[in-house]
Amino acid sequence: MQPARALSDAVNRRAHLSLPAVVVVWAGSFSVIKKLLDDGVAAGDIAILRYTIAAPGFAYVLWRARGLPGLTRGDAARVASAGLLVVVGYHMFLNVGERYTTSGIAALVVALAPGMTMIFAFALGLDRVSLERVVGLAVAFVGVAIVVAFGTGSDLSFESAKGPLIVLGAPLAFALYNVILKPLFSRYDLLALTAASSLVGMVGLVPIVRGSTVDTIIDVTASEAVLLLYLGVLATLLGYIFWNVGLKGLGPTRAVSYTYAISPLAVTFGAIFLDEPVTVWLALGALLVVGGIAAAQGVSLAQPSGTVARWRSALSRSAS
Repeated sequence: MQPARALSDAVNRRAHLSLPAVVVVWAGSFSVIKKLLDDGVAAGDIAILRYTIAAPGFAYVLWRARGLPGLTRGDAARVASAGLLVVVGYHMFLNVGERYTTSGIAALVVALAPGMTMIFAFALGLDRVSLERVVGLAVAFVGVAIVVAFGTGSDLSFESAKGPLIVLGAPLAFALYNVILKPLFSRYDLLALTAASSLVGMVGLVPIVRGSTVDTIIDVTASEAVLLLYLGVLATLLGYIFWNVGLKGLGPTRAVSYTYAISPLAVTFGAIFLDEPVTVWLALGALLVVGGIAAAQGVSLAQPSGTVARWRSALSRSAS
């Protein structure tokens, strides 16, 4: 019994170390994207180079997992469509939207992804509706409305709302990604699914490769290279690997609790590293968003079955 207990303790320690690291890296990615945009790197080029850097690692992960054994045509179609949504849809909406808003506000808008996933699940009959969940989601959406309207401290206008409204497409794309892949979570390894959908989704980035992409590669500065490596290696590749380490060590219910720190941390990083304003309205909106999503998920996470638990953990990730 002692060796088994020691092994269990070691797994738990690795999980408790990996999850905070993932949260910090994913929270920091919003500021990194904003800095690259401010330096003149095109939104599409950030996505392209991020996944180009991560692609060899994802290919290795998929090879080590022996692919997706038993993959049917229907499952392959789900992987392909989900990959396009998360790689092209999520990242393009996020990157383009961040050009017109702060990294902290973008992170709070993206924090709606689990709530949007629940709404799709309710609509499709994949999950049950309850008063507690509805109230939690309503609170979260009110929080985002406050963030969009008053978060920067400036008067509400089309210009101030344009960025957050564009970013809204990111959690929407991520919610659809989760719903489409949901039937596959019980049949395939979660990390292998992530790797496969990421590699397939990269195909959707090919049409937006342009001259600026080549120029960015040729003329990249040392600081830009470090930021792109941060996104490609730490936030995209290692982020998902370490998330799975934590997920397997602690289980979905405990692992998900770490993700609630992502958006508040992103706001903090934006204030520290990019001098982004933190207003009372922004703090109030953040509290409502995180609290509302946590309340809605707290009900749905109560004693989930194995398959449902894996889905909850997947939809709770911020694919920053």
